[in-house]
Amino acid sequence: MAEQSRPCEICGRPIEPERLELLADTRLCGEHARQIGKYGGEFVLTGTQASLAKGGSLKRNYGDVSVAKRRNGEGLQRLREDFQRANEG
Repeated sequence: MAEQSRPCEICGRPIEPERLELLADTRLCGEHARQIGKYGGEFVLTGTQASLAKGGSLKRNYGDVSVAKRRNGEGLQRLREDFQRANEG
């Protein structure tokens, strides 16, 4: 596998290759990934349970769960602001 390189969205340092291998869609280095935990993490996961019941039936018959993953935009913004404040003057 070719070694990937991508800068951290917050500090600009290269993201660790091991981190990219485990979590290919990350945009944060290990340090900032830990820090964003206080704002809910880099990603927000939402699960939706499918219903297998016939339309109009009162019987509850659930099937699989589908998971949607999206970036935590609000958390990333707050982390950026923290970083900027820490690096001012």
